[in-house]
Amino acid sequence: MTGFLHEKEFSRKNFIKGSSAVVAGLSAAGIAGKASAATGNTPFGNRTPNDFIDLGDPRLTQVDTWVAISPDNKVIVTHGQVEFAGTPTGILMLAGEELNITDMNMLVYAHPESWLNSVGGGGGSNGISQRSTVCRAAAAQAMKLLMNSAATQLGVPVSGLTASNGVISGGGKTVKYSDLYGGKTFNFDLATLSPAVTTTTGYIPGQGNTKPVSQYALAGLSRRRIDIPAKVAGTYTYIHNVRIPGMVHARRVRPRGAGANSSQNHFPLSVDASSIAHIPGAQVIQIANFVAVVAPKEYDAIQAAAQLKVVWKDDPKFGDGGSGNYWSWLRKVGDQGVQSPARWTADTGGVDAAMASAAKTVSATYRYHYNTYANIGPHCAVADVNVKAGSAVIYAAGQAVGAGNGGPGGAPPAAISTFLAGLNPPVNIPANQIRTIWFESSGSYGGGQVVQAAEEAAALSATLGKPVRMQWMRWDSQGWDNWGPAHMYDMTMGADSTGRIVAADIVSYGQAGTAIDTTRELLGQVTWPAVPGVGGPTPSDGGSTATPYGNTTYASPYQFKRRVLAKTQPLYGGALKISALRAPNTPQSYFASEQIVDELAYAMGMDPITFRKRNVDGTATVGARYLSILDAAVIAHGYKPRVAFSGRPAQTGTIRKGTGIGIGTFASSQCACLLDVEVNVKTGKIVAKHVTIAQNNGISVNLEGITNQMSGAFIQGLSRALYEQATWNKDRLTTLDWVSYPILRFKDSPTVTLVNVHPGEYTVVKPGDESMSVQKGNTEAFNEGWLLSGSGEPPTTVASSAVANAFFDATGVRIRQTPMNPVTTRDVLKNAGVA
Repeated sequence: MTGFLHEKEFSRKNFIKGSSAVVAGLSAAGIAGKASAATGNTPFGNRTPNDFIDLGDPRLTQVDTWVAISPDNKVIVTHGQVEFAGTPTGILMLAGEELNITDMNMLVYAHPESWLNSVGGGGGSNGISQRSTVCRAAAAQAMKLLMNSAATQLGVPVSGLTASNGVISGGGKTVKYSDLYGGKTFNFDLATLSPAVTTTTGYIPGQGNTKPVSQYALAGLSRRRIDIPAKVAGTYTYIHNVRIPGMVHARRVRPRGAGANSSQNHFPLSVDASSIAHIPGAQVIQIANFVAVVAPKEYDAIQAAAQLKVVWKDDPKFGDGGSGNYWSWLRKVGDQGVQSPARWTADTGGVDAAMASAAKTVSATYRYHYNTYANIGPHCAVADVNVKAGSAVIYAAGQAVGAGNGGPGGAPPAAISTFLAGLNPPVNIPANQIRTIWFESSGSYGGGQVVQAAEEAAALSATLGKPVRMQWMRWDSQGWDNWGPAHMYDMTMGADSTGRIVAADIVSYGQAGTAIDTTRELLGQVTWPAVPGVGGPTPSDGGSTATPYGNTTYASPYQFKRRVLAKTQPLYGGALKISALRAPNTPQSYFASEQIVDELAYAMGMDPITFRKRNVDGTATVGARYLSILDAAVIAHGYKPRVAFSGRPAQTGTIRKGTGIGIGTFASSQCACLLDVEVNVKTGKIVAKHVTIAQNNGISVNLEGITNQMSGAFIQGLSRALYEQATWNKDRLTTLDWVSYPILRFKDSPTVTLVNVHPGEYTVVKPGDESMSVQKGNTEAFNEGWLLSGSGEPPTTVASSAVANAFFDATGVRIRQTPMNPVTTRDVLKNAGVA
């Protein structure tokens, strides 16, 4: 016994009092059912399996599923899905808007769990832009029902009533919302409205009973996030803080570092349980090929995992050896095309003729390395599986802890039910008898393998018959999680004498987005497919309704000839497990497309922003949005048009300064950034000094939440661009900690200027300033057809290209491979004769 905090178990009373969480000590035994679904007013301990709402359940169109009025005159919003950062605050603001509430203290966001409107999973930056629509419709209908009830009680027609912050007034009399519906149900089905609300689609602003944007009094302001006070005070409960009575601590036992896809180097050949006999209470649990240790004290579990003697299968699968050979291997297997033949994913025809007619052409190869999730806190979960009672409680992080098999990450009951049924012997627990309760982790960014921690805890709990807390170690998260894919592009682009792009010719190298649940693999539940997937990266050069140039909604003068030859590598023989990582695939593709556009602008002798604007059709809605962010970034940054590098005074010192531009899109939002960097040509270190980020996300709900995400998304993208990559030897990954897998540090982070963009209106947002408003801009955005779009990821897309373009502006040398760390940078400068 060391007396460390991690060895202290919270009592149920202290846990609830100290963290505001109401789950400690909840037993998986004796869970009964009832006839109706829970509402926000249903006490946590009174919810039952019948409150589990699956995808498509008709109860999803009930007002009561989304909104409840508490007896103390507050509004409880049960949005039903795991949301992160500022999204819950934004959801409350939209619900409050429809209920004529501007006092944020009156709005309560119900804690996500699977027995309270538990549909879907958070992801894709669409929590507010898309998944708020049914909730908004429910709040609007609740307001109508409140007004109708108030008219009856006050004897005043609805037209003579006003509502504000939970009080309805009229005829010299008042009544509170709680006097009308406090602790009661609305009993109204939104599906009966016209147009009907479905289980997944509600109303855009102004549709049905919802307010038009022009009447918004709360949305469009800046409000503090509801989660911040507890986080600052240290009382917020993260998944890593959850403790329940009687639980034991668990750790995975496996080699440090995964092998290439399909490698079985994590399969044990022998396990010597006697090697940890000296550790008090430590126990080895082996289920098929899955090996773990448990102990009453967490430190003992850690020591047991480290000291257990295991002989592992020798199964190297990295194609040409270490990671230093990766790019040559990728090209080789892509060109060979044995299992995944090269295929045209785009071909307009006429590319060769158009390229031949170009006044200038540029060609280059761009390489963007594997990145991982790099969560500061490793994956963690707590499970209490009662096999005899046929029920379970799972405490988990991730992005899907409710109905269905979930989105990225998480532990939805259906997924856990399937997993338990796959054990030997099977543990058959229906999904509605599994209560998954969500707690935030230290970021998610797509989820990674967070579900495996929940599965592992559940398997161990079912085996031991007691609650189990599973937490991965740092080397588990860095060495065994999924990765954002590596991309390589060979690109040629040409422009005519006026600066219009006329052709793009691209060969893409990458891999299909396939991973495997290694826990299920060890348990014999899944195997790698016999034939690797195809798929692969798509360049962001045009040919869609989203891209900046060659957009399919643009008029013909803004279109250009293009073809893309995909040479997707086989999934096996040298690749890593990949899955969605924040703004999936866009940092990689824009690193290439926004650099070659910059290179073409330089070849044309044009200012890089002027060149970009020359190729954007401002008469198209999406084109107007791109032009708006470019203009906003230029104004806010104080940028003066000039040709990159040669258009600025010569620099001869050790420190060279440059400014780079990057634009892109994700979740239907457009983003531009202008980044100032300093490059030390002797050490090769690039330091980002200041960035101006301009984002057009249509209607802005909460400026504080939007700009928080803009800043965070860019900083993470900057870290990925400057520092992050996977490394491995011939056997397994070697990036296992913050030394071998470094990330951006505070001391090297830039100052940030954040600009929220509406038609003709650019607002530089000051974080924490609650006097700011973009409500006028919101009305203009709605009138222009710029509806709600995502804010959680767009700036991630532009960081890598902005760094590379700023590096060229500073040095006159192109850097076309990430990470742009000192090693890469020194090599590039040396080869160019600069260093």
